[in-house]
Amino acid sequence: MNEFEIIEHFFKDKYPSNKGNLILGIGDDAAIINVSEESELVISTDTLVSGVHFFDNAAAEDIAYKALSVNLSDIAAMGALPRWLSLSLTLPEKDIDWIERFASSFNQLAQEHSLILIGGDLTKGPLSITIQIHGVAPKGKSLRRSGAAAGDLIYVSGELGAAAYALEHFNEAESFPAATKKEMQRLNRPDARIKTGLELRGNATSCIDISDGLLADLGHILKASNVGAEIKLPDIPFSESVKKLDKDKAIELALTGGDDYELCFTLPNGLSESVINKLESICPIHCIGRINKDVSKYTFIDENDLPYEIKTAAFRHFN
Repeated sequence: MNEFEIIEHFFKDKYPSNKGNLILGIGDDAAIINVSEESELVISTDTLVSGVHFFDNAAAEDIAYKALSVNLSDIAAMGALPRWLSLSLTLPEKDIDWIERFASSFNQLAQEHSLILIGGDLTKGPLSITIQIHGVAPKGKSLRRSGAAAGDLIYVSGELGAAAYALEHFNEAESFPAATKKEMQRLNRPDARIKTGLELRGNATSCIDISDGLLADLGHILKASNVGAEIKLPDIPFSESVKKLDKDKAIELALTGGDDYELCFTLPNGLSESVINKLESICPIHCIGRINKDVSKYTFIDENDLPYEIKTAAFRHFN
C-alpha cells in the first residue's frame, strides 16, 4: 500500500468529508472550513524528513526555504491567500548556529508572504519539519482537484523536470555549469505560485500543485473529476538541462520526477484571451493537452501525432 492507499483505507472513510462547517476534508491539497458568510479557511499540513525530502547535508537555509515553500504551494493550489502558520521542528541536537540560519531563512520567506507564526512545537529526534498553513479565500471560490470536464484545456506553470535533474546530479553540484545551477535552485528553493493560484480563482475548473510528478498529480485531478486526459508531449515545458537529454529520459524527469511545485490546472476551452494574458503576465503557463471522457486514463501524443507509451511510474511513499 502506498501513502494514498494507507490514508484511504485507514483514515479517510472513518470521518465525514463534509459536516457542519467542514466544506472539504481529506483528499485535496488542503481542507476547507466555512468561517463566515464571506470567507472560508483553507488548511494544509506537510512534513519534510531528512534523507527523504532533503539531503542530510543540505544547508539549513535551503531546508527552511523548501519546507515553507512546499506548504505554500498547497495553499497556492487551492487559490487561497496564506495568513497564519505553525511550525513543529524536530532536531537531533541543539546546534545554535544551524537553528539561527534555519530561522533567518524561514522568517524571511514567511514575512515575504505576510505570514504570522502562531505556534508549533520543538522536540529532540531525527531532523524533520512539520508546517501547517492557514489561508483564506472568498466563500465558494477555493480551487479543488474536482471540477475538470471533457473539453477543458490542461495547463502547467513554469518548467518541469528541473528538480528531478538536479536530484540525479546532486553529487556533481559543485561542477555544475551556470545553466544547471538553476536546476539545483529549483530543487532546493522552489517558488510557490501564490499569485497564479489567486488569479485562477473563478477561472480554473480544477487545480493541483506538482509535488510527486505531473502524471501522479494530474492523475488526482482525473480521479477526483472522473475524467481522462490527452497529453501532447511536444508541448510540455522541459527545463533547459532536461531539453538536452534523450527523449525518453527527458519525458521521464518531466512527467514523473516530482519536486517541481508548479501548478497543474484546467481551464474551459474558449476562456477569454484577457484571462490567459493576465496569467501569463504573472508567470509562464503552457497548454499541454485536453481533458476527455476516458476516466482516469492518459493518452500521450508525440511530435508525429502518434501514441506514445510512458513506461515510468511516479514517486510514492511506502511503495
